[in-house]
This record gives sequence, C-alpha cells and structure tokens, in this order.
Amino acid sequence: MSASSHAELDNSELASATKATRRSESSWFQRLAALMAAPVDGHSLAVFRIWFGLMGAVWAFDYLRSGRLYMVCHPDAWHFTYPGFDWVRPWPGSGMTVHFVGMLVAGLLIALGLAYRLATFAFALGFTHFFLIDRTNYQNHYYFVMMLSWLMLLLPAGQVWSFDRISGRSPSGDQIPKWALLAVQFHVALPYVFGGIAKFEMDWLSSLPMRFMLLSKGLLSEAGGSPEGGVSALLAIASFGLAWGGLLFDLAIVPALIFPRTRLAAFAVVLLFHGANSVLFNIHIFPWLMIGASTIFFSPDWPCRFFGGRSPAEDKSQSTTASVAAMFKRPSAAIITVAGIYCLFHVLWPFRHLSYSQLAPGLRTSWTEAGHYFSWRMMLRGKTSGVRYYLTDPVTQATVTADLRRVLSPEQLGKFARDPELVHQLAHLLADATEAAGRRRPQVRALVLTSLNGRRPQPLVDPRVDLAATPPHLGRKDWIMPLKEPLSKTPWTVPLDEWERHVELPDLPFLQPRTEVAGAQ
Repeated sequence: MSASSHAELDNSELASATKATRRSESSWFQRLAALMAAPVDGHSLAVFRIWFGLMGAVWAFDYLRSGRLYMVCHPDAWHFTYPGFDWVRPWPGSGMTVHFVGMLVAGLLIALGLAYRLATFAFALGFTHFFLIDRTNYQNHYYFVMMLSWLMLLLPAGQVWSFDRISGRSPSGDQIPKWALLAVQFHVALPYVFGGIAKFEMDWLSSLPMRFMLLSKGLLSEAGGSPEGGVSALLAIASFGLAWGGLLFDLAIVPALIFPRTRLAAFAVVLLFHGANSVLFNIHIFPWLMIGASTIFFSPDWPCRFFGGRSPAEDKSQSTTASVAAMFKRPSAAIITVAGIYCLFHVLWPFRHLSYSQLAPGLRTSWTEAGHYFSWRMMLRGKTSGVRYYLTDPVTQATVTADLRRVLSPEQLGKFARDPELVHQLAHLLADATEAAGRRRPQVRALVLTSLNGRRPQPLVDPRVDLAATPPHLGRKDWIMPLKEPLSKTPWTVPLDEWERHVELPDLPFLQPRTEVAGAQ
C-alpha cells in the first residue's frame, strides 16, 4: 500500500471519528432537551406559586403595619448602597407606602393566579428596588425571594388553579414542562445545600457561637445549681447538637425530601427545624416560606393525591392546543448552554471567599464580610462592634467626633459597623457632607472595636488610616486589620462603653477619652 493511500485512510478515520463525536454530542443535547421538555403535573408548582404570593403579601403587610418600612427606607435618611447601585433611592414623600401597597396587591394576585405575568413582574421589580436601597438590610432570605420572584416570571406557574386559567388568559391543561419544576427545585436547594457547606468552619464546628446564642437568649444557664453542673453539661450538649444538627439538616434535607421512603419523615423535620428557627431567630417570613417551598421536592401531583383525588394530568383524553404544544417544545442547545452557565455560576459563586482568604490568610470572611453576601452564609457569625469617627481638619488639625445618631437610624447603627466596607462608605459620606456644608474636606478615621463570636474585641479597621482618602470598592484594602483574637470558651461580656479600657490601642494623638460609643450587634 502506498503512503498516499495510508494518508487517505487516516483522514477517513479522522472524519468518521469527528462525525461520531458530533453525533454523540448532538444525541446528548437531544436527550437533555427531551428531559427538559417532558410533561409533568403542574399542581405542585401551583401550590408553590400560591404560597410564594401569600408570603410576599404577608411580608409587605407587616412592613406597612409595623412602620418598619420607613425605618429601613426613609427617603431623607443616609443609606449604605451596593457597588454600582448608588442611584437606587427610596421614593420621596409617601412613595414607599404606595410601593409596598403595590407589592402587597401583586403578592395576592400571584397567589390567585390573576394577571400572573404582570403581577410577578411588578413584585419582582418592587422587591429588587427595596433590596437595593440599603445594604445594612441584607438578609439571605431577601436575596432568595428576589431570585425566586424573577425566576417565576419565566415559569408557567399561572396555568393551574388560577383565575387566568378560568378566564382563558392562560393555556389549558394541567401539565407543565419539567424544566419549570427543576428550576424551582434548584433554587430552593441553594440555601439548604450551601448553607450546610458554609458551616464547615471551625467556629461553627466548635459549637461555641451556638452556646453563646443560647446564653444570650436566656434559654439555658452556664452553670447549674447542683455540684455536678448538670445544666452546664446540658448547655454543652444542646449547643453541640444544634450546631452539628443544623449542618447535617442543611446537607441531607434535599435528598431526603426527594426520596419517597424518607419524604414524610424529612418534612416533619422541616416543620420542626423551621418552626424552632421562627422562635429563636428574627428572620421574619423565611422559615414559613421554606416550609412551603420544600414541598416542591415532592411528587408533582402530590396536591391532588393529598386531597384524595386523581391527578387531572393523568387524563390522556385532554385536548392539546397549539399554545400547550408550544410549551413542551424542546429547548435549543443555546438555551440549555445559557441555563447551564447560570446554574454553574450559582454553584461556584458561594465559594469566592476561598480566593479572598488565600490572598490574605488573616482576613476571614466572618471578620471582613468579603464573600459573605449572596453566599448563603447563615448564622455563622455573631458580631458586636463599638464605633467612633474622628474628623480632622487637614490644615488646623482640629479633631471632632461625629454624632452618628444624627445621620443613621438605630437599625443602621446596630449593623453597619460589622462590615469594613460600610465603615469605609460612611467615612466618605461624612467627608462629603462636611465639604458640602462649605468646610474643608476632613480626614476621617474610625475606631471600630469588634468582637466576633464572643472573642475579645480588637480593631476591625486601622484607626490611623484616613478612610476618606482611600478609593471606594476598588483595590487592596490594607486598612482592614487581620483577626488575631482566638475563640474563647468564655464569651466576652464586658459592657461596650468599657471596651477601650480593656483593649490595647495604638498611640494616636487625636484619640480622646469618651464616655459612650455607638454600638452595633
């Protein structure tokens, strides 16, 4: 055989292998597309929609009823913003009241399945606006609600048990494509799974933060009345059980809800776990929202079977309209790729704090808050901070302390000093306000003493650095002090206004003894 014939054979084999690979890839995409488009019963998604809408309406009503709305979103207050969203502000006058009434109505319409798409868009837009107003109001469950509200805009959740169905505005039929169900299950699994993974930290695994929390709420005592110290032993057992039990619950609950044999027992644990959380922690609607959301892992037709009926989706005689047929059209490779990238992002994003800790080993996430937001890091840190700002005239070197109570709400005062970024942001706001009043732009330094998970307090930021002269959001943050204090078995209980007498501070000429410090917990 000649050399040319060998080359032709090799090229032929290469072409055949390439075609086989392409057929394999095409076949893989086709199988995945078929799985995504497969029809499933839509009643479990309808229950999820109803519960989500009701919880959204209850949340908005409570903000209106309690007056918390204007504690968080007062139009004349200073607000701590997210990078790139400085332009998001509360509506002037009574605008925020109208805003929340609109969200309350939208939540009820979502639950009723009436004008579902419009109501979902209105709720998603309104909630996102609220979420972005002030960073001190960040909660993992607010992030969760915001994601779900935008997701639901894409779902055919208004098709079953809805007024849109009755009026003919929604396609008939009780089946939905499987991708809609999988999308909700993916999002509901995120806070469970990554909340469990985040608990693999030494502070949490030691159970000491949980012990301090039980003590602070007066649920158990540190020492008992008997010589054996029975109550103290009970405290240790309870804190260890709650810490490790919470970790195991988060990691195991999704598979346990999916597997039919463990489903009922797992849901009983869900009720117990979230019921206890609603009593122990101030996390508003989140426990109740998660109880209802957890049912999305049940069999899709569980609502019909729960009420003793037969799923209408099993009726093969239902007519198939063009709109229903279009809903089950297989997604293209481009759509599957985009969906895959979206899911991959939400799987990787919670781990970004690992890169931060490698760059600066002393700067832990619970200390710096870098990588804390949008990562499902729940209940991992209890922080108490005392803060004071010093404004120094660059010419005369005269120094005054800022009265933060004049510019921040009590809730902002109680939260912002836990986060070095917000300490830095307020330094710029104070400098800008001084300059706007016609005076020279001052140097702004902050003394922030912080206790993490019951540790002895230490400075969170370098009090020698002029924070108003450092750029916001960008570059290295060398002004954040590394965490040096070890975790102690005995929590720090010295009153906040006495901290400066117990903590070693650098010798700074502008520091003057004061009698009170604004507190943050």
